[in-house]
Amino acid sequence: MNKLKKIGSTIEKAYTAVGAAAMGLLAFLVIFTVIMRYCFSLSWKSVSEFNVMLFTFTTFWGFGLNVLKGEHVSVTILYDKFPPAVKRWITVLNYVIMLVVDILFVKYGWDYTVKMGKQLSMGMEIPMKYMYGVMPVCGVICGLCIAVKLVLTIAAPASDFAVADAEEK
Repeated sequence: MNKLKKIGSTIEKAYTAVGAAAMGLLAFLVIFTVIMRYCFSLSWKSVSEFNVMLFTFTTFWGFGLNVLKGEHVSVTILYDKFPPAVKRWITVLNYVIMLVVDILFVKYGWDYTVKMGKQLSMGMEIPMKYMYGVMPVCGVICGLCIAVKLVLTIAAPASDFAVADAEEK
């Protein structure tokens, strides 16, 4: 079990690193393009389009990170009133709903990519399937993250769900 946790931790770190690298590159390129446009009146449509693609990638890549880190939006005012055993099953239901929404996102993202992906982008002149394909690919990765959290929630001891109550008192 420890070996499996170590592998999971390594994968999570790599996943986070990819997101951080993409976000860093996006920040650099946005600053670069703004300086070049306003100081030197230079603009490249391919760089601007790549920035849009990076922004899209970091947004959808972050879905899975939010699930893994527990940073997704949740309203816990009612949840905190329940005993730990009930909290577990509310959390399981929450992850199942998230998984259903994610499956729908992947399905419709894939359908859209297939339908619209043959067009060439205006800036980089690549098939739009590479830009639209970010949605289903990141959706599948997010689905894996949800599945991992679902399994961990089911396997966790009930005491893990009592921590929030202890911190409030």
